[in-house]
Amino acid sequence: MIRSSAAALLLLAITPPLQAQAPGSGMGGFLLRRGSDTLSVERSTRSGGVLEGRILARKRIALTFRAAVAADATLGRLELQVRQPGVPDDARPRQEVTALFRGDSVIAETRDGDSARVERMVTRPGALPYHPQLPMISLLEQIVMRARMLGGERVQVPVFLLGSGARTVDATVELRGDSARVTLGTIAAQLAVDRDGRILGGRAQGDQVIERLAAVPDRLLAGQAPDYSAPADAPYTAREVRIATAAGHTLAGTLTIPRNATGPVPAVVTITGSSPQDRDNNSPYGGPYRIFRQVADTLGRRGIAVLRLDDRGVGESTGDFASATTAQRADDIRAGIAYLRTQREIDGRRVALVGLSEGGLIAPMIAATDPALRGIVLLAAPASTGREIMEYQLRYGIEQTGSVAPGQRDSVYRAEMAKLDARIPREPWLRFFLSYDPLPAAARVRRVPVLILHGTTDRNVPPGDAEKLARAFRRAGNGDVTVRMFEGVNHIFLHDPDGNPRRYEALPSFVVGPQVLGAIADWTAAHLAR
Repeated sequence: MIRSSAAALLLLAITPPLQAQAPGSGMGGFLLRRGSDTLSVERSTRSGGVLEGRILARKRIALTFRAAVAADATLGRLELQVRQPGVPDDARPRQEVTALFRGDSVIAETRDGDSARVERMVTRPGALPYHPQLPMISLLEQIVMRARMLGGERVQVPVFLLGSGARTVDATVELRGDSARVTLGTIAAQLAVDRDGRILGGRAQGDQVIERLAAVPDRLLAGQAPDYSAPADAPYTAREVRIATAAGHTLAGTLTIPRNATGPVPAVVTITGSSPQDRDNNSPYGGPYRIFRQVADTLGRRGIAVLRLDDRGVGESTGDFASATTAQRADDIRAGIAYLRTQREIDGRRVALVGLSEGGLIAPMIAATDPALRGIVLLAAPASTGREIMEYQLRYGIEQTGSVAPGQRDSVYRAEMAKLDARIPREPWLRFFLSYDPLPAAARVRRVPVLILHGTTDRNVPPGDAEKLARAFRRAGNGDVTVRMFEGVNHIFLHDPDGNPRRYEALPSFVVGPQVLGAIADWTAAHLAR
């Protein structure tokens, strides 16, 4: 059971932050790559019972960490701070997590922008932290060092997984002389190690190579900001915009406008999914996936302007993403539409929306109150309540977890749903999402044309929701509803016969295929024609 606690807040307040240590023994780092693609660079130092370091992931996210290491190789406190590359260490982090390990409890404080939450979670004594979304080789190394200390050729080390769906699982560490094999859920690593368990190199997930570096120069940790400029051959320009909202924050974005137009042009506003995303629908950990940049380029070459916006609290936008409900995010998109209709280059009577995942919930919300829209394109949009969506995701995830026997799945499912329900009072977005039914909004969209696209290997939103949603529009009298299904395409519209979100990072390509982009462009161009 997860719950907030005044005592937990007090404990975090009276436990002093770890102090940075002077460089000492164990200084060096790791390089994680797939082929010639660098996934992350990590610099770490072990000195005086403190493990600390810095990571640059995908050249776009900068992470600092600091942990208190006990004599038995367990960690008593872990601090994580996430920043954009180039932001100084004394600047406010984008996200900050402090986790205290006390016997069979973890007390975690998470700060996202202006919001903070404290959770007390049950674990097992001696559990080590690990974050499945962050490439932190030092924490993987700590698991091996703990196994060395426990002794034996096959050791079970309890690991507390940080992030969404936090839980305790067993890492199996098989030790054979100077090698170690670590299995942690769907994560598998074959490592070369020294007698203390320090990682000297190895492979993870089959095709990821881990290299130990004697030193990590600053230049390897220098990230790069995302490029939102127009390609050199583009028949459109890219303009940076700032849009003030009624809620008081500012949305940053890019407006691409076709060159040499003979008059005002039609426009599309893109709407991102549920996690914090930049204007290209890319999260800090999302690799080179930039679907909305591809959409903007495709439509720009068809004479259509596109407005892409950073979510509130992400990138250059201000505000707090964590506290925003889906309905409040819809108000942000309404601000973007209003902005477009004031621009002389834009024909305000020819505006459409393209929404992915939660963005596919938001688009009908807006169309229900703005019949002047010329169309909405819904990519992997739910037709079910948020609770039904979460049940679908959770049951699939449990089935894919090898450590959960078939006879245990129902009990694990019930326990995980109980944890989810316990978060409802503290998380406005979750409370709204779980109870929100998208079908009544669809029933109010009678005049705005609709295109629904869905992949057959979507493991986040049931593929059957596409037709379910189409029926709701049609029953309301909407006579212009089109459904397209794409075989072997996952939730984020990449070719993926399996569709497991935990294996997205291993996909051979993050480029959305021309069949999907073509379907969006053909339908949009036809419906935005004069």
